[in-house]
Amino acid sequence: MQLTGSKIFRYILFILVVLATIYFLFLVREVLLTFLLGALLAYLLFRPVIFIESKGLSRIWAILVLYLLIIVILALIMSVAIPGIIEELRQLAELFPRYAEQAQDVAKKVDEISIPGKLSEILDQNVNRVKNYIYTGLNSFLSGLYNFLGKILALIFSPILAFYIIKDWEKIRDNFLNLLYPGTRREVKVLFEQIDNVLVEFLKGHLMVASIVGTLSGVSAVILGVRLPILIGLLSGVTNLIPFFGPFLGGIPAVIIAASESLRLAIYMAIAILIVQQLEGNIITPKIIGDKLGMHPLAIVFALLAGGKLFGIWGMLFAVPVAAVLKVIIGWGYLKVVEK
Repeated sequence: MQLTGSKIFRYILFILVVLATIYFLFLVREVLLTFLLGALLAYLLFRPVIFIESKGLSRIWAILVLYLLIIVILALIMSVAIPGIIEELRQLAELFPRYAEQAQDVAKKVDEISIPGKLSEILDQNVNRVKNYIYTGLNSFLSGLYNFLGKILALIFSPILAFYIIKDWEKIRDNFLNLLYPGTRREVKVLFEQIDNVLVEFLKGHLMVASIVGTLSGVSAVILGVRLPILIGLLSGVTNLIPFFGPFLGGIPAVIIAASESLRLAIYMAIAILIVQQLEGNIITPKIIGDKLGMHPLAIVFALLAGGKLFGIWGMLFAVPVAAVLKVIIGWGYLKVVEK
């Protein structure tokens, strides 16, 4: 195909407009984050809004009713859970001096051990390395906390943006689809439906599994008499949102808290956590989620490691659904190439 001067000019102009748009979006990335959070919240709330709307309410009133229900549920949960969490945090603060004393006792015993010179030097180097890791970890945690607080405005505005996105959901969708040719429009619609099904199945199953694991961990702590069962349950549930590695992250604080009482209690708590995780991995997760994502475990591990390497804890949280969506897109693209 021969390109005329006019076509070349239009191609160059199009590329310049695209590059300028990308640069502009980079400059306003903080604002863009607010819209992305609003869009994510709108996506999560759209189905409940449609369900409420089917009962005879208008779209606006359905959104307002759902927002009110969420506020009431959160208020009830906070009124029940917050006092217990505050009390357990107070108990945890009281345990810190005991942990410090135990750490000092261990340090004294290590100092009293006669270690050869070279071995002592290696030990000191590794102790310093561990200290540096701890310092780096705390520094990263505080930096992440400050970044989160700095984005609190985006969290405040996201429900407002979600309101307008849900209200005009069909208009936004149709305006986007109208940019495409009719044939492409149908294909893109089917693709989005497949992606939507994968994300919905993942969200429903994953949240349900995390809730069950958190509840079982908290109940186990209550039965064994371990302190801070509410915190243990919350940590186990939240960390279980991180596939594969989350259960270990959630089990460590539970065992440490139990160890402050006795070694035997720590062993019992570790066994209880192990049993819960075995139930989760072999019965609960396969039963609830099953093979709906259609991803091999090795692919999930790779996605988690890559997500953690690129974006830290947030990367690990979103690695699996993003990988599942990419799998759908790549499969669709492959079929289009083969068909041609």
